[in-house]
Amino acid sequence: MHRVSPIVFVLCAVYGGLAASVFCFSGAFGQFGTNPWRDAGLVTVSVISAFALTYISLLVHTYSARRRTRPGDASGFTWHVMIPCRDEESVIAETVSAARTTFPGLHVWVIDDDSEDATASIVRKLQDFDEKVHLISRRRPDARTGKGHALNAAYRVIAAAASQDPDQRSRTIIGVLDADGFLSGNALDLLSGPDAFGEDTVGAVQLEVWMKNRGDRQPRPLSGPFKNLLGRTLIRMQDIEFRTSNSAMQMLRVKTGTVGMGGNGQFTRLSVLDDLEADYGQPWGKKLSEDYELGLNIITGGHRTHYVPEAHVSQEALPYTRRLLTQRTRWAQGNMECAELLPGLRRSGNLRGAGWAEIHYFMGQPWLLMTNLILGPLLLVLAVIEGRIGFASGEPVEWIVLLAAVFIVLPYFLWGILYKYLCREDITLVAGIFYGFGYLFYVYMTYLYYPRAMSRMASGRTSWAKTARNADNMALPVMSLREELLALPLLDPAIISTLAEELDGAEDFARELVNTFGLIWPRRWANLRLAAAAEDHTATIDALASIRVASEMLGAERLAQTARDLGVHLDAVDYSALRRELPTISVVGEQTVEEIRGRFITA
Repeated sequence: MHRVSPIVFVLCAVYGGLAASVFCFSGAFGQFGTNPWRDAGLVTVSVISAFALTYISLLVHTYSARRRTRPGDASGFTWHVMIPCRDEESVIAETVSAARTTFPGLHVWVIDDDSEDATASIVRKLQDFDEKVHLISRRRPDARTGKGHALNAAYRVIAAAASQDPDQRSRTIIGVLDADGFLSGNALDLLSGPDAFGEDTVGAVQLEVWMKNRGDRQPRPLSGPFKNLLGRTLIRMQDIEFRTSNSAMQMLRVKTGTVGMGGNGQFTRLSVLDDLEADYGQPWGKKLSEDYELGLNIITGGHRTHYVPEAHVSQEALPYTRRLLTQRTRWAQGNMECAELLPGLRRSGNLRGAGWAEIHYFMGQPWLLMTNLILGPLLLVLAVIEGRIGFASGEPVEWIVLLAAVFIVLPYFLWGILYKYLCREDITLVAGIFYGFGYLFYVYMTYLYYPRAMSRMASGRTSWAKTARNADNMALPVMSLREELLALPLLDPAIISTLAEELDGAEDFARELVNTFGLIWPRRWANLRLAAAAEDHTATIDALASIRVASEMLGAERLAQTARDLGVHLDAVDYSALRRELPTISVVGEQTVEEIRGRFITA
């Protein structure tokens, strides 16, 4: 395990302390030494600010000096992912499709938590094409009692079906995906490497999180230009947050031994989950942040947690301010609930000094932020009332601006630049600068959702409504199909038979071909939808070509022609027309899959 260099820590602490002293003892809030209450407030704000800037400086350094994760052999492990679902009909098909077609050996377990929509029906249809897609159905009153309960139910099913050999259970890895989560193609290889599960002491690993709709040009299709601009900016802020500052926090925690688990992209050994079942009666607890609770309990049990930034899980970002604040309030409340686990963690003796400091600072951040939120305005008002407001004894304004830029703006602004160059995002330098300034304001949203979370905790409110998906209630009307398109067959079985005869495997080949097409269709549709939304010309060409070529090979003439029709709009670079016809290709694709099911699966 690599540790934080003492020299780096000292330099970061000096930067943080200098910033705090400059702004708090320079006269910006009145002269120090004239009022004991003001002095106490200034010292408190200075200490909190010094801690914050030291921590941010450590994050920037750790992120910039990252080490590469070494890959391993995924075939040496048995892989499962659990996907808890409650009314996820708008996203679940593409998520299951992406997981199964990317990783042929991966078992996908969908946990239907008494959904009231078509979630379970969609999964059952996918099961027709793939024996490694599994459905666990929960019903009230046992269902809808929390994500942790749903995960525990699925764990027990998998644990009972898995080998009872201890070594095999140690090499059985169980992941958790959100219903909209897509794993990167290198995920299992990097999870298998000597830095992750290839090291026997590592009990759980978290992947980096990306926002898969970060390129969407119209994330709020029913709104005007301003709201879409706001939506695009919010999405980018979330992508920057998870891929830079949050990722840096996890990289630092690799060094301190305190990596936290997230709700999406967490992977744990089955043997470690068995240990938690024995110690706590269930692996996942009852906290709103059951994922972070899991990680703390794993560390308490003496297992290491690790983070892999080179592999990722992608999910939807929220383009709506209200939904985002609600989501973050829930997360904040859940993290604060986990503070009650710290005494047990301390008693375990599994934390070094750096880990003890990092995890306690993280858990104390909400209260430190709220202290600054209260004291800062009070000190400023007091200085104005007493006529003592000033700065650096009348130093020039240029000097004030420079200090503010170095100590206030720079630590947050840098993430926008690092996002462009270290994340290799295809954005301009001007865009990176814009996002950097935007991120400075985005970070201050914490002052909105932490007070809400504290208020909810104080009043004993722990129930939450599920955050709506962006696609929920946003379906566009399907355009009427042209007569010449309707005249084309959904499927020409003669083409499949001809291919099978040429390859001397008629029945087996036909079943494999149609099963693959039926399973991969939701992923192909998702690739096209995301590429068109981002107006990514190359990706849209590839997505349409994939649909057209596969349809032609299968004899799905109506779908192939629909793809060609959309290609006309793409050739004209008319994305508005192309997006209008996306529902048509979606419907024709689903009709084709149903035709396959009727002719080859259920016949």
